[in-house]
Amino acid sequence: MSPSASDRLLLEAAAAPFPGWSVIAVEGRHRERFLHTQLSSDVRGLAVGASQPTALLDRSARLRAFGFLLKREQRLELLMPEAAAASARAALEASVIADDVALHPLQTPPMRLALGAEAVRRIGDPLRDDLFPVDGWGSRGFVSWGGHDRGLPEIEPEELESRRVVSGLPRWGVEALAGRPVHESLLAVLALSATKGCYLGQETVAKVASGRGAARTPMLLEVAGGDVDPQRVVGRRFAVNGNDRAGEVRSWAAWEGALYLEALLVRELRVDGLRIRCRSDDGAAWEAVVRALPLLEAPAPEAWADRLHGAAVAAFAADREEEAVVLLERALAVCTRHADAYESLGVIYGRHHRYEEAIGLMERLLEVDPDSVMAHTNLSLYHNRLGRIEDAEREAAEALRAKLRREQGAREREEAERRRTTTAADDRARRADMFRRVLEIDAGDALGNFGLGELLIEEGRFGDAVAHLERALEADPRYSAAFFALGRAHEGAGEFEAAARTYREGIAVAAARGDLSTANRMQERLAALTSPIDA
Repeated sequence: MSPSASDRLLLEAAAAPFPGWSVIAVEGRHRERFLHTQLSSDVRGLAVGASQPTALLDRSARLRAFGFLLKREQRLELLMPEAAAASARAALEASVIADDVALHPLQTPPMRLALGAEAVRRIGDPLRDDLFPVDGWGSRGFVSWGGHDRGLPEIEPEELESRRVVSGLPRWGVEALAGRPVHESLLAVLALSATKGCYLGQETVAKVASGRGAARTPMLLEVAGGDVDPQRVVGRRFAVNGNDRAGEVRSWAAWEGALYLEALLVRELRVDGLRIRCRSDDGAAWEAVVRALPLLEAPAPEAWADRLHGAAVAAFAADREEEAVVLLERALAVCTRHADAYESLGVIYGRHHRYEEAIGLMERLLEVDPDSVMAHTNLSLYHNRLGRIEDAEREAAEALRAKLRREQGAREREEAERRRTTTAADDRARRADMFRRVLEIDAGDALGNFGLGELLIEEGRFGDAVAHLERALEADPRYSAAFFALGRAHEGAGEFEAAARTYREGIAVAAARGDLSTANRMQERLAALTSPIDA
């Protein structure tokens, strides 16, 4: 998979056959309320025309099915692997008691998957009946059975599989297994809502989240050494540091010049950037760097539109105006609130005397940015060209008012920042006094020394911070946050070897406790100081 092929989906689109999936329609007055209590995702919070990954669990948070949920005006639809769809439908129907809910499979022609910016543009509004928007494979697009991907180049099967692996999307029967805990797939990240009300399996999910985390969850291993045949190790367990059940390889991908193994990994090794030595149960040995899933995600809408807008500006500068227009339309499809794309496309239309269309775009720009000086200025120009002198004068006056509002807003932000800085300094002084009072009573108090050490780091007094943080760790050798703070204090004092030692020790402590967030932050700092570490 080359970077240029990856860029193709950022700027354009591609499509592929999509066999092995089916659609279940869910209808009836109580369809939304019913599915909200059955599925793991936030059904009620889903907007009409949007979709989300979802899962059906049992009461012990073990998988029964997974897929994508789409909300239409008059019904909900579930796009699921065919191997799981029939049993999922039966399980849902068995849970319907007094609700007005009906489920039935849709008969569709062969499906196709389209991903990328042009695919997002083709989704359109209103949503077509033979098109199902999806977010997956590291991009956004749609599944359709109506030929909406015509003219798009094909995604090679190897590329699509690589995108699936590094984006963490599971296959039913491989990475997502019926009867296995949902945390053994990335569905625990992709498809579980942390804010919705009760659903099947929620109690178990909450217990795992409030504890040390799942015993085994999926990670990527970026192969960094050794002669490993990925097809040979798939399905095999491997040992790390004497632990014969450290992990199990489930799939692999070649992605942008690197080889990745997707593995179910024990808690203690799930530190992003950790270098480990693996030996499979058939004797294959390799070195790898642990990488968090998903490695590949759909770009954030604003960043994606920025990329498309930049390409459009370059095309326009090279006299490829038609290409620039298409890129700007795609930018507005992936991010409907991208101010620069509205302005640029409106200016191009204005150059070609398409004033009514340009006016429409400037009015959309004002919905996004009510104080846009350029929107009012351009509206004044376009109304003037159409002979609407009164409208032109009104927009010119609005441009001046918008300019004054922006200047006033800048002054207010400067004053707010000054007040914030003063308040933060006062707050630090108050907290420092509180921690010192604690230490007057007990000089070895772990929390008091940690809190004062953190404040001293903020003030740049790194040597004093080291002393307090070392006392915190003397009082509580498993205080993972104190290891992180002590490493930062050593860095600030220029003691880089001491910082690296502290981070190494702290990573082991934090990982053993299940404090993987702190372990990962220490690993990031360690990676910035040294070459990858050996486990």
